[in-house]
Amino acid sequence: MRKSKAVAAGKTRKNKNAPAKSTPRRAYLPAAERRKLIIAAAQEVFARANLQGARTRDIAKAAEVNQATIFEHFESKKALFHEAVVQPLIDAMRGVQERVEVYETAASPAELARLAQVSTARHLMDMMEIFPLLTVALFSEPEQGRKLYREEIAPLIRQRGEVLRPLVKDGIDPRFVGLLNFGMLFAVAMDRHLGDGRGDLSALAIQFNRLSTSGFAREKSTATTAERDDGKST
Repeated sequence: MRKSKAVAAGKTRKNKNAPAKSTPRRAYLPAAERRKLIIAAAQEVFARANLQGARTRDIAKAAEVNQATIFEHFESKKALFHEAVVQPLIDAMRGVQERVEVYETAASPAELARLAQVSTARHLMDMMEIFPLLTVALFSEPEQGRKLYREEIAPLIRQRGEVLRPLVKDGIDPRFVGLLNFGMLFAVAMDRHLGDGRGDLSALAIQFNRLSTSGFAREKSTATTAERDDGKST
């Protein structure tokens, strides 16, 4: 009995004298880099849980920081939402606008077609990238979504229509053309994210531009000939 107590006491003294295990320190990052990590983590969490459902502790965990660090960079969760979700959308939409304005530099119809194909492929890629954030920003909180659309997105869509005005047929409102273009981009991105949308972006860009410039309906004479040929084959 005495021996076992002595052994236990020896173990206790040994444990007390043993050096404490050091916890690994988090790597030092400049404030700007830490801020970027928080924004990236917030985008993931907001895309899953929207503004109301997202918790700052979940964002902190994803960014591998504590909650206090988040509030050192952003005064509130709403401010973080604007920086992580709303601002990237505005930047992306402005990027689309700038690429549309490049159409004015085309020296020939062939050059215009080439620029349009490259630009549209980039538009499609951008929309697919921002689609999760766009849906969260527009639909997670109705009042904020309405404000974002009316003050930021709708003006850019109208501006895009105005840039396209020289290419639009008489009798068609260019602003409506801008809205249709945005709707098609949104639909393709939605199909890629939620459906089984596939296809090469370059090929999609060609179809997009053909639809935008000439519509999808056949010319009457062509349609009549096709119907006549179909009748002969049956």
